[in-house]
Amino acid sequence: MWRSRTVATLRVLSDQDVRKCIDIKSTLTAVEKAYVAKSSGLAHLYPVIDEKLHNDKAEFDIKSGDWLEQEIIGAKLVNWFGDNSAKGLDTIVGLSMLFDSNTGYPLALINASYITSMRTGASGAIAAKYLAKPDAKVAVVIGTGNQALFQIAFLISALPTIQNIYIVNPRSFDKAQKFTAEVSQKLKMIMEDQIDPENKVWNRRVQAINFLASADIEKALVVADVVITATPSRGSLISKKSIGPGVHINCMGADSVGKQEIDEELFSGARVFTDDLSQSISLGECQTAVRKGILNSNQIIELGDVINGVYLGRESENQVTVFDGTGISLQDISVGKLALDVAIEKNLGQIVNL
Repeated sequence: MWRSRTVATLRVLSDQDVRKCIDIKSTLTAVEKAYVAKSSGLAHLYPVIDEKLHNDKAEFDIKSGDWLEQEIIGAKLVNWFGDNSAKGLDTIVGLSMLFDSNTGYPLALINASYITSMRTGASGAIAAKYLAKPDAKVAVVIGTGNQALFQIAFLISALPTIQNIYIVNPRSFDKAQKFTAEVSQKLKMIMEDQIDPENKVWNRRVQAINFLASADIEKALVVADVVITATPSRGSLISKKSIGPGVHINCMGADSVGKQEIDEELFSGARVFTDDLSQSISLGECQTAVRKGILNSNQIIELGDVINGVYLGRESENQVTVFDGTGISLQDISVGKLALDVAIEKNLGQIVNL
């Protein structure tokens, strides 16, 4: 009988372990490093597997890639089950796996739910940091699910100028009001910086934000500097005419074929950015505009290239900018490695011999 020569040892990190290892500040740094590595050709994405379940009310995705400079290969298997919230369950559930790129041996098995929420929040905030007007004060968040909370958390951490945030749920003003009433307390439960273990600085930042529920998307958008869409929508929620000069839009909900949150005509005349060009045109917010010939793929700029100085971000005060955040495996790999490194340092998780 064939026997393995050596035993593979890996660290298993639970959701609670992960929460003790990452915070807003460190996640922002890890995701930005991932963008830079991709732009520099030091890290690579593998093709995405994206499958729909239960009449599009659920999804199963596999995102993977390598970052050989960090000696890591990684994969994330994640499920989105939209009806889970009504059952009192998390809507996003998944696992991340990290492997040693020199040997192929497994290093870690990580609960990916919190990492997914955190890295997606970081992705949007980094885009806003590089693309929004430097004096942006008002944000409009469309969506009241789990990801809306993390988009807000990372935005107000990365953009200290933000003062007012309007919350919109296109289908239910009651849900917008409920989210608005609870958002401050929920934000305070997210650790911004582990060097401030009592979250005192973060709590003051949260308290300084004026949260307002809006029943009318159009009225809220009139005053917007930054717009964030975080929904599973399959149709336009924002018309081109409702977006004024100088607005930056983060489209964070479209991550599979058929999803759409903004009017495809908005791409005409806007400067467009994404985390990954291939994913953007195939399963991101840009897919509809590209398919209809409104947007050419060579007009889409990867955010990592802006950070690396290859391309300019915003070119003028009045320019409308759009970021298509599809979610890339390198974000998961980078934040997963961060969690693993901190877990080793703090001796967290369980060691398993395979």
